[in-house]
Amino acid sequence: MSENAFVVVHDRPYGAGVVAARPLAAGEVVADLSECVTADAPSVYTIDVGGGRHIDGPQVRYLNHSCTPNVYVDAERMDVRALRPVAAGEELAFFYPSTEWDMVAPFDCLCGAADCLGTVAGARAASPAVLGGHRLNRHVAERLAAAEAIRSA
Repeated sequence: MSENAFVVVHDRPYGAGVVAARPLAAGEVVADLSECVTADAPSVYTIDVGGGRHIDGPQVRYLNHSCTPNVYVDAERMDVRALRPVAAGEELAFFYPSTEWDMVAPFDCLCGAADCLGTVAGARAASPAVLGGHRLNRHVAERLAAAEAIRSA
């Protein structure tokens, strides 16, 4: 994340997180992911960017999940963008199933949103209705379409 756009904090109920250091505009690129490293295997810290690739690095390591995200991890553009205006001090969080088909370590969500997933386990475990309300990366959308085609056959 650009150095002046975020601050890593360690005061979240679930550990570390990232908060906006300044106001962010909708559509603003918050982080360039091109400097992330490709991980040898998926982990609780990596993000699936498709094609069997998972990335890790300071730009993504502390981005937490929310069922009402304010940022989007774009695996094709290799960046993180604000989905809406974000106030300074607001935690930056994305919808994990937008990048993850199967989570390495599913967990109980603490976001408190009215339409909370409850357990975050990846797009495979979420209903198509819930997923339809979120922007998904191409590799997840393609797997979802394939799974729906199999169910419909």
